[in-house]
Amino acid sequence: MPYRFTLFFTFFLAFCYSSIIFSQASISGTVLDFSNAEGVAYANVLLLNVKDSSLINGDLTDADGNFLIEGPVNEPFLVSVSFLGFDEYTSSPFVLELDEQKIIDDIILSEGVALQEVEIVARKPLFEQKIDRLVVNVSSSSAAAGGTALEVLERSPGVIVNRQNNSISLVGKEGVVLMINGKLTYQPTESIVQMLEGMSSDNIESIELITTPPANFDAEGNAGFINIVLKSRTDFGLNGNTSVSLGYGEGETGSANLNLNYRNKKFNLFGSYSYRRQAQKQVFYNYRDVTFQGVNTISEVTTDRSPLQSNHSARLGIDYEVSGTIVGVLLSAYDNKWTMDAQNSGMTQIDNVLSSRLNLINDERNQWKNFSSNVNVSHKISDLQKINFNIDYLIYEDENPNNYLTQLLDPSGNITDEVKTRGDKYTPINIKVGQFDYENTLSDNFKMVFGLKAAFSGFENDVSTDEFILDEWIALDQFTNFSDLTEKIYAGYSSADYNLDSKNSFKFGLRYEYTDSKLSTIKDGIVVDRQFGKLFPSLFYSRKIDENQSINLAYNKRITRPTFNQMAPFAIFLDPNTFFFGNAGLQPAITDNFKFDYRYKSYLVSVQYALEDSTIARFQDKVVLESNQQAFEPVNLSQTKTLSGSLSVPIYIGNYWTMQNNFVALWSENNSFYNNELVELEQFSYNLNSSQSFMLGSGYSTEITGFYRSAGLFGRSIIDPIYGVNFGLQKQFKSGSSLRFSIRDILNSIEFRGGTNLPEQGFITDGFFDFSNRTFSLTYSTTFGNDKLKAARNRTTGAAEESNRVQ
Repeated sequence: MPYRFTLFFTFFLAFCYSSIIFSQASISGTVLDFSNAEGVAYANVLLLNVKDSSLINGDLTDADGNFLIEGPVNEPFLVSVSFLGFDEYTSSPFVLELDEQKIIDDIILSEGVALQEVEIVARKPLFEQKIDRLVVNVSSSSAAAGGTALEVLERSPGVIVNRQNNSISLVGKEGVVLMINGKLTYQPTESIVQMLEGMSSDNIESIELITTPPANFDAEGNAGFINIVLKSRTDFGLNGNTSVSLGYGEGETGSANLNLNYRNKKFNLFGSYSYRRQAQKQVFYNYRDVTFQGVNTISEVTTDRSPLQSNHSARLGIDYEVSGTIVGVLLSAYDNKWTMDAQNSGMTQIDNVLSSRLNLINDERNQWKNFSSNVNVSHKISDLQKINFNIDYLIYEDENPNNYLTQLLDPSGNITDEVKTRGDKYTPINIKVGQFDYENTLSDNFKMVFGLKAAFSGFENDVSTDEFILDEWIALDQFTNFSDLTEKIYAGYSSADYNLDSKNSFKFGLRYEYTDSKLSTIKDGIVVDRQFGKLFPSLFYSRKIDENQSINLAYNKRITRPTFNQMAPFAIFLDPNTFFFGNAGLQPAITDNFKFDYRYKSYLVSVQYALEDSTIARFQDKVVLESNQQAFEPVNLSQTKTLSGSLSVPIYIGNYWTMQNNFVALWSENNSFYNNELVELEQFSYNLNSSQSFMLGSGYSTEITGFYRSAGLFGRSIIDPIYGVNFGLQKQFKSGSSLRFSIRDILNSIEFRGGTNLPEQGFITDGFFDFSNRTFSLTYSTTFGNDKLKAARNRTTGAAEESNRVQ
């Protein structure tokens, strides 16, 4: 490990150690209610100087009325305790010696003078631009009432939800990490989109769009983070919610969700289970035009797919709180099984003359299983200091068997050859993560955060392809391999928040990551042997001009590591000469991000510039001219430049009609090498989305959303424009239940179409992937139990980056 990294850790540990062990003396006790002798939760406990009553330290009592506060040494002070509705308590003077632990007998609060109820109503602005994130206050949006989390996300500035392939991008960039209450969601992307579609917007307080994450966030993820903050609730007891959805559109779709939360003083138990089933037809088309040594070959293949996806997902967590320390355990698991039967037909022309035809029948199973566990300890050292510790262990398993029966026919339709092929892929992945954070609020205007993290990951990947020849299965060497990966990532980070005055704020951060990766295969030996360390700085400045205007400036450096799926070799066939590959030699990408934001009331303008080296482009096509074989595989581009601007314009027409309009303009330039020749592509694109919400009275509401996305770059490929319209009608009942009817993709227009145009290199490709169908759905949601129950604890795990790389 480099010397400077070891030195950084040594100083960091020395700082944390000295901050904890060289603390002052302490004083503790219990605050009781005179009427029932029970502990008074969240009472104010203050240590005051005897001479001038100035504040020395303070804290709140825990759920049982207990408190523990550091006190001064050899300096007289008073203890003051107060709580609304009770008379204030003031102790006689105390003097503590070094390391003394003073215990006060039970402090009993007497009933005070009753106060008349005062109602203070404040409405947050729809958008709040903070120093390192944009906050969308969903609870302040009348357009969000009665909707879903996914619909709110679609209307957020710069966010694009692609329901076609269940992906989410932010300001034109994919690779978004999604969190709920600051906690990473471990489900596959498809399950996340489905989960958000079944989550009521009425339970969302805000959505945080973090496009330039600070240093205490993982350096992984070029697009940034989206954090959905759920509303907090109070009291004890049991509550939950459930929903059921059924739909049809070229096949059936449905889901069921159940969430439970039980809280009793120090103890909180929470869990959830969801099931999703989707069986909607899909159509693929692939076109290839290859010219080699003066001979032109054109190939076309159309695929009709009948897939069935079945997903089970479950979470179970428990928190226990005592004397300022919270210990929690979180377990989660999912089983995502995708199966498919497909009929493929195609033809090949040579110099515009039909040469052959193709019929191919194939079936495939791709099943992901996951089990994740997290142990979290959060301790409040004092009112100004706290520590947080996470240990995560994650296990993934992927099985992907497939079978092919290929018939080759002559131009007249006579069978000339028949080939049986089978493939298999088995990939177990394990991840172990440890993370420690220390936070110290040095003053009202200055706060420091330090942290350490270590992640150990590994996988084995056994992939094979066999052909049935002369009554036996013979391995095809080109598509058979075994590989294993071991990867270690060590990180240390610190950040500082400083408020210069009421209008100017700064945030500085520095993160250092050291990576050691080794990937080897049976065929090629060691393919990857990388050890490198890198600093990731982040800088933020925020100025509040007045109540209506504010500006933000930000810079950070990010890394995008290849996912484990991209690095694991595999082979999936569309036809005998068209297949998908992994790429074990992928390099990580490094990005410098610059951002400027300007807010005027609820209108927001944002400009970002990103310069990325070794950009990872997914599923780029490459043609072997001699054999007319086409491979789709992830590759590193030389460099990508991106300049984006976004504009958000909410319009309030009346109590019955509101709209949200978002516009994103994007300029991209990609530089890459293909067959050792430089390929330069430049593209301007833009996205428009608009949402119209109408309140009809008597609990009825309706919404129409639409979007248009112009042509844009996808690595070396150019993607055609795409557009879509959705409709929803909802009835909200007084009991808290709701019934919603929706039509998704009304125009049946959402499909992924595009290709590569490189005639100078001898090939042109085109194709489309139609994952979406016009779908009619009916959803019923209801809540039960204590609707004032405090939500499960908002805590993060330590494996955000690692679990995101699995998908």
